[in-house]
Amino acid sequence: MGASPPPRHEATRVRRLLGAAAFPALFTGLVLGMAELPEFGDPASPASTHVSPRFIEDAAAETGAANMVTAVLADYRGYDTLGETAVIFAAGLGCLVILAAAGGRPNLPAAGMSHPFGSVILDTATRILVPVVLLFAVYVLIHGHISPGGGFQGGVLFGSGLIMMRLVWGPAHEGGARQSDVPAFGPSLRSSLILACAGILGYAGIGLAAMAFGGEFLNYGTLPLGSDPAHVRELATLGIEAAVFLTVAGTVGVLFDTISIGMREDGVPIGSGRGPRE
Repeated sequence: MGASPPPRHEATRVRRLLGAAAFPALFTGLVLGMAELPEFGDPASPASTHVSPRFIEDAAAETGAANMVTAVLADYRGYDTLGETAVIFAAGLGCLVILAAAGGRPNLPAAGMSHPFGSVILDTATRILVPVVLLFAVYVLIHGHISPGGGFQGGVLFGSGLIMMRLVWGPAHEGGARQSDVPAFGPSLRSSLILACAGILGYAGIGLAAMAFGGEFLNYGTLPLGSDPAHVRELATLGIEAAVFLTVAGTVGVLFDTISIGMREDGVPIGSGRGPRE
């Protein structure tokens, strides 16, 4: 008589069978649903006859934002943007949990690359470029009301500046000791995580503040920020963009620092016994 498969293998086979059965059903449902959608660019579709004209004609007067994209993303579609921000935050948090657990280190690891690989040229170029990148990131955030930009784009730029510093200089602190040849500017992994949390909480907090003053969640017009409703919504939208900015910038830092855990062994940087940079 043949031996029966272990329970663990049986459970794995059941999960695979369920997945194989669910995929074609889901795929068929999506295809059938797409068949009911209007043709792409159809001027007679509901979105083109009802939603789009309202945004085009009334967005500037109702939201105070000259950039229609900002008005839609941060005001009319505030719930959706909150969900997108939460997904970005969840991606960074999931990366942190999975990689830290895979390495057997539940505590937060040191941030940055395992060791710097900069040179005099890279060091000088980084000192010149990083302030420009960070300043431009803030400009993109603030100028998003009247031109393409906003919290998502600005947050990615700001996070890219932080990554540039990590790549060239390595972590500012190693084993609790301050490295004298590494500039201290830039948040640690823990600080990046706090930054991302502050952004998502700030976004939800603005929505709850609107409720506290008698409005609906994320209906900024009730906030006590002035007498002109459009100007009030403009200020609140800037706050929303700033919250997205913090979440995206913090998450970019978290993603880079947790991925760089693979450059370490048992939490100790590979090559940490090397001499100073050449």
